This record gives sequence, structure tokens and C-alpha cells, in this order.
Amino acid sequence: MTEQLESGLVSAAALTGMKAWMGRPKKNEPDAVKKMGRVRACVFHPKQKRCVGLLVKRPDVALMFHRADLFVAVNGYDIVDGALVIRDDAAATDRGACKALGIDLDDCVLWLGLAVMCQDGTSFGTVGDVLFHPQTGAVETLVVSKGATANTLLGKLNVPAQDVLGFKRGMGTQLYMADDDDRNALGCIVVSDRVEQMEVSGGVAEKAGEATAVAADKAKRAVRKVKPQAQAAVDAAKPVAQKAAKAASEAVDKGAFATGRQIGRATGMFGSFADNFKKAMADDDSDPQE
Repeated sequence: MTEQLESGLVSAAALTGMKAWMGRPKKNEPDAVKKMGRVRACVFHPKQKRCVGLLVKRPDVALMFHRADLFVAVNGYDIVDGALVIRDDAAATDRGACKALGIDLDDCVLWLGLAVMCQDGTSFGTVGDVLFHPQTGAVETLVVSKGATANTLLGKLNVPAQDVLGFKRGMGTQLYMADDDDRNALGCIVVSDRVEQMEVSGGVAEKAGEATAVAADKAKRAVRKVKPQAQAAVDAAKPVAQKAAKAASEAVDKGAFATGRQIGRATGMFGSFADNFKKAMADDDSDPQE
């Protein structure tokens, strides 16, 4: 998956880990940039279904002193050759960006990895990705993950924006270390009950099923294609077969007739022989010399 899909949407998962640069144009080098670090996470509004920006993890000073993450507004960067280039504008980063967006960064939420649940507590997995509009940050699709193995075999669940109700505290994933009675330490992305009826897609099982369906369809089409030809061959052969059968039948009949005629002749011959034998015997009995 690329950072920007064919549909024009941006993938939060694809942005995560991307190298970030800051545009620092110079007099003799207008396209000069400075490496700022890597994208650590996408940041979402605490109440609305939209991405407000992202956090860039900057390298530590002298590999010892930690530096705070740089907040970049959702509309404060560009993607150039697979890298994120932060605009050189006060409203693109940190306080200027928060003021322009009208948000308090401490109240914002990191959606990736949060539990995805219904109001009744039914869990569907965790947020594996969020697809959003590159300029407004409006969430278009929530991609629910069930783990690497399940994703590979069964696929992922894509929840459209209208079925995403938003972030809710009190259940789901633990956000920070706290006492057991601190329900604000838990949070999840709530979705509508319609998600229970949705089917996952993109897994190996689905592809195998599609391959089977394609093979079956090809077989059916092959049968449909060959069937007329086979029927034509049968139709063409039928008169020949019928003629041959008739000829065979006639031959059998002739053979039977001929055999019967021979039998009849033999019977007549033996009958004549018997009659002549009896006549001869009678003639002998009437001979006066005996």
C-alpha cells in the first residue's frame, strides 16, 4: 500500500515510519530540505472523525538528549518521491498548526492499535489502518485488523465512515498506566451494530474461493462451448448409426430367414427319407418269397 491510494485517500498505516523533511529553501538552493526524522503516528480529533495531523519523531541531540515530537498539520505537508516534506509555514507545525486547526493536542487521540467495539462491548479487533482525505483529514474508511495471521487467511474488515461513531473512553484498550477505577484510561473506536453483519475481504481464503469460482466458471463456459459441437456431432452421427442399425437388423433377419429355410429344407429332407424308409420296409414285408 502506498501513502496515497488510487482513490486519492491517504493511508495512516503507510504514513507511519515515513521519512520526514522540512523545506528550507536557500538563496542558491531553492529546493533545499533538512531531515526532521520519521513519522511516528497519525493524530485524530478527540470528538470528530478526522485526522488532524501527525507526529514526527526527531532524532535525539547527540544521541543523548530527547527531543519532543514535532506536530505537523494534516494540510501542512506534501508527499514527494515517497517522502514527507513539511511546508515551511508557521501554520504547518506545532502551536501554529494547533491554533489554525482549533485543537488542543493533549486531547487528541492516536487511533491505530485501538480496540474496535460496538456500544454493547462486542469487539471486532483493532484499528489496523485509517483511510482519510489528504486535505480535510475526514475519515473515509476504518480498516479493522484481527492480527497478522487472521488478516492473511481471512482478510480485513473495512468499515465505511457512516458506520464509525468515533472515539469513546471507558472500555477497550488501555491508554496509559492508571488505577483500576480510572475508566478514562481505557479507550476504543465505537462502530455501529451493522458491522456485525459485514464480511471481511482480501484474505487467502477469499482468493482461493475466487480462484475456485473462476475455475468453475471457466469449466461451465467450456462445457457450454463444447456442448453445441458435441450435440452437432451426435446429430450428425445419428442417421449413420440408425442406418447401420437397420442394416444390421436386416442382415440378422436375412440370416434368420436363411437359417430357417435351411432348417425347413433339412426337415423336409428327413421327412422324405423317413417316408421312403417306411415304404421300403412295407414292400419287403409283402414280398411273397419270404
